[in-house]
Amino acid sequence: MGTVREDLVYDIARHVDSSVHLFEKWGLPIWKDAEGNYQRAGRWQIMINGESYKVIVAEAAKNELGVDNILERIFIVKLFTDANDPSRIAGAAGFSVRENKVYFIKAKAICCMCGGAVHIFRPRSVGEGLGRTWYPPWNAGSNYAMMAQVGAELAQMESRFIPTRFKDGYGPVGAWFLFFKASATNAFDEEYIHNLDILKPWAPYDAAKPVPTPLRNHQMMIESMEGRGPVSIRTERAIAALAEKYKDDPKAYKKKMKELEAEAWEDFLDMTISQALVWAGQNIFPEEKKSEMMAAEPYFIGSHASHAGMWVSGPADLAPPEWNWGYNRMTTIKGLFTAGDGVGCSAHKFSSGSHAEGRIAGKAAIKFLVENPGDVNLDASQFEAVKAEILKPLKTFEEGKGYTVTDDITPNYIRPKMFLFRLNKIMDE
Repeated sequence: MGTVREDLVYDIARHVDSSVHLFEKWGLPIWKDAEGNYQRAGRWQIMINGESYKVIVAEAAKNELGVDNILERIFIVKLFTDANDPSRIAGAAGFSVRENKVYFIKAKAICCMCGGAVHIFRPRSVGEGLGRTWYPPWNAGSNYAMMAQVGAELAQMESRFIPTRFKDGYGPVGAWFLFFKASATNAFDEEYIHNLDILKPWAPYDAAKPVPTPLRNHQMMIESMEGRGPVSIRTERAIAALAEKYKDDPKAYKKKMKELEAEAWEDFLDMTISQALVWAGQNIFPEEKKSEMMAAEPYFIGSHASHAGMWVSGPADLAPPEWNWGYNRMTTIKGLFTAGDGVGCSAHKFSSGSHAEGRIAGKAAIKFLVENPGDVNLDASQFEAVKAEILKPLKTFEEGKGYTVTDDITPNYIRPKMFLFRLNKIMDE
């Protein structure tokens, strides 16, 4: 709809299949039917056990790099530019979560890929439900902050992802719409997703099958805003329809229903356990009863159905000259690369697309190193000040915690959670 950079999106599209094949080679479970074919969800996707892919990818990386070349359990919190050239990356600082150590790392090139930003807006689930987001709940925006702080340009940060989710549990609806072929109804039991008149202003995207995520969300919003809510996803109809062709064979029908019921629960037990807990706690059997949906709070992300992130150089063979400054996925700071949530104007990457983009960025970073062999100048005189800044919250807490009976309310400091609540309040206003 004119909001993405087609050079970046196409670049992922031509590499994404090989990422999925790598996942499978490394051992990621991919859903297959009885004949061994990939199980499809919609026209473009296959079903993977995505919740398992990070550890599998990490294992492959460890085997390739060797454990001696990996620093683990270190929080990187600050980037540095070259002391003689502020437009050139030179290093990073971080602290160990296992040892009393602060690290300063000199680097000629850096790939910064730390996820998006959630909990900036007040979540729908508060109190004990705080953090019950579908998206990794403590992605604190360090990806964007660290790169912006050294001068890298951001793009489309006004783009906020407001996904449709199962109410209270935050379970995603994509697999239900695309894989289980579920429908959705409003308060009058009308299947509003088939009301395509609402989508006519968005031609030619209104003709896409299935209805694309942003337009499906738009349909739900219209139902709510025009007073036809609440809206529900018809899990029971979807499961019944998928088992319909087995109706004439009671034994096969029972087996298929069991299989579909297991897949419905597994979809959330793998990925959004809180949704399975809501079902269990409210005696909801998805094969018998519908579930309410609603819009979640906004997120800033660049890898799912949104495109906040950094302004990066595109592929040389596709990008116009003003969108290419030598190295694919390099930010406006020389030697600083990013991928996934870090790249703006490039939505709908998900796990496999983010991995493909990470491969693109990694290879471009190596090319940058080969073609720019000179050393970088990291200003060591600032190390002590940065170390003190990193450790200051611990020092402040120790000095001030004794002034009150509860350590989260004190005139001497603000705890991160209280800071979060104030941020939520500001964004609400």
